[in-house]
Amino acid sequence: MSTEVSLDIQNLDGGEILSPAANVDLSLLKDAKRYGVVINDLEKIDAAIPQVELPKQQKKKQKERLFWQDLDVNLSDIINLVMDSSERPIIMVSDDKAVYFNFTAMQMLDIKDAKSWREEPFLSFVDKQDWNLLTSSIGEMLTSAQKQKIRLRSLKGKISPVEFQAIYLPDTKHFSFILVGNHQNKSNKPFFNNLYDDLTGLPNFFLFEDRVQMAVNNENYKDSRLPRDLIAVVGINVDNIESFRKLHLEEFVIKKLANTLVLSLKKNYTVARGLKYHFWILMPDLMSGYDLDLEIKKLMALLKEGVSDNFTTHDLTVSVGASVFPNPARSAKKLIEQAIEALKQSQEQEGSSLVMFQK
Repeated sequence: MSTEVSLDIQNLDGGEILSPAANVDLSLLKDAKRYGVVINDLEKIDAAIPQVELPKQQKKKQKERLFWQDLDVNLSDIINLVMDSSERPIIMVSDDKAVYFNFTAMQMLDIKDAKSWREEPFLSFVDKQDWNLLTSSIGEMLTSAQKQKIRLRSLKGKISPVEFQAIYLPDTKHFSFILVGNHQNKSNKPFFNNLYDDLTGLPNFFLFEDRVQMAVNNENYKDSRLPRDLIAVVGINVDNIESFRKLHLEEFVIKKLANTLVLSLKKNYTVARGLKYHFWILMPDLMSGYDLDLEIKKLMALLKEGVSDNFTTHDLTVSVGASVFPNPARSAKKLIEQAIEALKQSQEQEGSSLVMFQK
């Protein structure tokens, strides 16, 4: 059974204004019904564009991408929780001035007090040979995620090549961006190191025990005509470390405190990382109890200062335990054991405290 199809060629061509189409084979339209094509729907936009259903997995990925891309994040939260403690050097620049350095960047640039160097021209921290390179490539870095190696110059003149990526900060009043450098220690860090702590670079507890033994041996075997010096072993535990852990500041606090102890105490002292407790200090060559008392007071004053970042000072609650050779400790083993016992007693007290081991 054949179906007659009545066509208005003038309408198909677009009306009288347009020229009729040439060499158009209209015989195909006779079989339109057999192929499920409704001729009256040919000029409807809805019918012309088929609605394609996305696979469920593709829909899920699309939703996840849109979710995190549309989030409005508080930059100060990112700074406090991520940037401050990052092992990558991070610098924020606004209108060509450096307005923020994280702890890693401060160490690299030999900056002790970020406040005093804030608002300085950023190029003053860049080697002059790379000034043109940075200014000409910052656009590509911001728009195309391009990486660029820039040589930073510290306040002491040390040159450190760093591969940076840039993040643009939308700001209607200023041209601002964040420079994020590559991980400085990752490539140089040994796969396994049983003598030094990976986080701080300090001697670990096993090396510390060996140094305590050597210090005691030195006193035991020295010429009997020479006076015997005192040796103190001091253990330190940061009791409120859990509060820093919740803020993702634990590593920052440990690294900053390690740096403070090493730079502030005498050079012949050994500052080490502990296993159960955070730090151990070996104080050899103390001539008298008076000298020991001065050194302990100096240590407690350092701990009382807390640790500071670019914005605030974090107070520490610490327990400190100490023992002294040759009295009451008569050996290196006893010296460490008694310091641990004193540290445990200190932890039982409220707030920051110091306990010297007594017989």
